[in-house]
Amino acid sequence: MATVEMTLSELARQLGGRLEGDGTRIIRGVGTIESAGPEEVTFLANARYERHVESTAAAAVIVSLDYSGPGRNLIRCQDPYFAFREAMVAFHGFRKPTFEGIAPSADIAPSATLGQGVRIGAFVTVSANCRIGDGAVIYPGVFIGPNCRIGRDCTIYPNVTLYDGTILGERVTIHAGSSIGQDGFGYATHAGRHEKIPQAGWVELEDDVEIGACCAIDRATMGPTVIGAGTKFSNLVAIGHGTKMGKHCLMVAQSGIAGSVAVGNYCVFAGQSGVVGHIRIGDGVQVAAQSGVTGDVASGAQVGGSPAVPLAEARRAWMAFSRLPQLRTAVRKLTKELAALRKRLGLPEDSAPSDRREEGQ
Repeated sequence: MATVEMTLSELARQLGGRLEGDGTRIIRGVGTIESAGPEEVTFLANARYERHVESTAAAAVIVSLDYSGPGRNLIRCQDPYFAFREAMVAFHGFRKPTFEGIAPSADIAPSATLGQGVRIGAFVTVSANCRIGDGAVIYPGVFIGPNCRIGRDCTIYPNVTLYDGTILGERVTIHAGSSIGQDGFGYATHAGRHEKIPQAGWVELEDDVEIGACCAIDRATMGPTVIGAGTKFSNLVAIGHGTKMGKHCLMVAQSGIAGSVAVGNYCVFAGQSGVVGHIRIGDGVQVAAQSGVTGDVASGAQVGGSPAVPLAEARRAWMAFSRLPQLRTAVRKLTKELAALRKRLGLPEDSAPSDRREEGQ
């Protein structure tokens, strides 16, 4: 890939920022505030890293409009983190496929329909009656089951499986090893046996969804499992059958949602959080890491803990838990002092409930 270079003035214009400093400096890349070199630009989006601005070797720092700290060359922007994203796009771009056209080893059903400019890698299977939109890129080893619909400019990375009837909108990205549309976990227990319920639904990923590596999204028993437009998954995320997620949600690695859950728009599920089935989660909900959501959550709520409670309550509980050893020592000390006081007063030892009785033992 050819090296991109531009002056600091050109970069500032491209970012829509206001330059303070030497606009003739040549920039050839982007780096962190601690590791950036003299031909790289860096950014400050978190006040905790402000102490590094004065010592950074970067040619310039992207900062907020109201930044008042040190710095020789500054690019002031409304949103420094988004400006950093734009700089990354300018210098590094996005991953490009290294293959063109359709590999000879690809197995494409005669009834499948391929759009203009589709790229299909080695050992891909495209089953009967599939439709693949213009500009889609299908990396090697992908399996696309019958009757799938894939929109324009989708990217499907190696060894992804799309079960039959899966629907992708436009510009959907699915990373390596993910499975979309496998059977949901549906069984009727009868006469001591778990009898499988046919999973006759499908999965729909709307426009601009990105699914991380090794995720799993179940097809519904009836109707669709839906992931709303703009929603992004990290790796190792699991979604149960019949769940419907809203738009622009974020799911961090190892989080999961059980079946038949209704999730609103702009929700965030931190790492290793989980949600039970058949509940409703409102718009803008934030679930803390390793939390277990067991009931409906109102729009705008922040919850944490297992079972999840309002985040402020969870933080108080976590703080109390961290002090349990000291509290245990204090209770033991008070118990001894109380026993000594009873003895001085001549009270029988059993005049108050013992610790074991209090504990219900």
